Amino acid sequence: MLLSFFPIRRVRRTFACVPTVVHGDFEWDDAKAATNIAKHGVGFEEAALAMKDPFSQDFDDGLRPANLVTLAASPSGRILYIVSTQSDHRIRIISARDATRHERRLYEDTE
Repeated sequence: MLLSFFPIRRVRRTFACVPTVVHGDFEWDDAKAATNIAKHGVGFEEAALAMKDPFSQDFDDGLRPANLVTLAASPSGRILYIVSTQSDHRIRIISARDATRHERRLYEDTE
């Protein structure tokens, strides 16, 4: 006889369709990209180009281990702080902003 101490409930799952933009080896959520531009003034297209910087530096994200933090120079010359994660076969950009003074020094000291 099988006894269950926890009530069995059926969970109804719904999946939201999120528009994803694919740009070469990179992808991102279209709505998140628009929010990022409004909040930080950095487009994910610029962040994707910056991540190809040969002098970029990668760091583990202390708050979310699945994420990667990258300091990289964009083609416009700005040093960006980019948060990304691996998604299937692409890199998914989560957030991008201008680097702080301290972060710029980290980038410039190891060039």
